[in-house]
Amino acid sequence: MDNYAIWQAIKLGQNDRGVLIGKTGCGKTTLAKFLIEDHIKPYSVTWNPKGSENVFKWNQKHVSTLRELYDAADDDERRIIYTPHPLLAENEQNQEEFFYWIYENKNRRIYIDEATSICYSANKVPRFLLAILNRGRERGISSLTATQRPSGVPMNILSESENYYVFKTLLPQDKQRVELITGISVEDQSNLNDFEFYCFNVSRGLLPKKLRLNLEGLKNGRSKSHSVSGRQ
Repeated sequence: MDNYAIWQAIKLGQNDRGVLIGKTGCGKTTLAKFLIEDHIKPYSVTWNPKGSENVFKWNQKHVSTLRELYDAADDDERRIIYTPHPLLAENEQNQEEFFYWIYENKNRRIYIDEATSICYSANKVPRFLLAILNRGRERGISSLTATQRPSGVPMNILSESENYYVFKTLLPQDKQRVELITGISVEDQSNLNDFEFYCFNVSRGLLPKKLRLNLEGLKNGRSKSHSVSGRQ
């Protein structure tokens, strides 16, 4: 399989769900942009609760309030990034209203830039985020959820996915959580370099092929991998 075919193969399906895991500076945001800006899903909303500087650099419509988000959608903006004020970013009511709007408005791809910023009341996932993950596909909603601390995210958020993109993490408990969900061993995770990740789609079988790709080519705007290896 050539490099172009590989990059096309790792994209999310039209209404698929994905989980993106890895430490800061490993390449998660670069890959996220590639997965979000996909012509088969022309409308997307990125939730940027931590105010990521890398996300700020994306050439998309940036808003900072829910009213601005609604107005941008009414103006038919296709790619929107919602970066709430820090005091609202982890406000439970603001998050519930945001996820409700995504669920009701359908036919979008939502990217959650950091899942540990979600308010988990008594470790429960917000109602409409759970609705997006469980029933979003029938409403034309695709989701991509990123985190650098998978051990701090409820299992039902990480497990509701067809696609996994696993970069290197730092803490042993994070590697163990990744192994539990994906089957990628702690040892294999530890051998990843920056801008390398494992990718697989669980719907392809219990023992899916895991690709290990170098992301430097994609960062430079080319669908090129430095190295590719398949694992069973």
